[in-house]
Amino acid sequence: MTEVLNVVTRAIIDIRPDLGESGAVITRESAIFYAADPEQPVLGLDSVEALELITTLEQEFGIELADTDIRIGDLHTVGDVVDAMAGAM
Repeated sequence: MTEVLNVVTRAIIDIRPDLGESGAVITRESAIFYAADPEQPVLGLDSVEALELITTLEQEFGIELADTDIRIGDLHTVGDVVDAMAGAM
């Protein structure tokens, strides 16, 4: 699972280099878009960046989320994305 987290983290930083440059810590708990809890770290991806992330990960892992029971709308945190990718492999 750590390898999947590393791939997801690298893909996020490739899409949003500012996160890597700022030294932002990307954890399983990091919210992809926004968080209701003000203490939760937020990456702040927009919808285009989120689609780019999914497309990149589908290519990286050789899967199509459309062929799985994973709903993109259910992916709220980095951990959700990691678990979805690991489960689809």
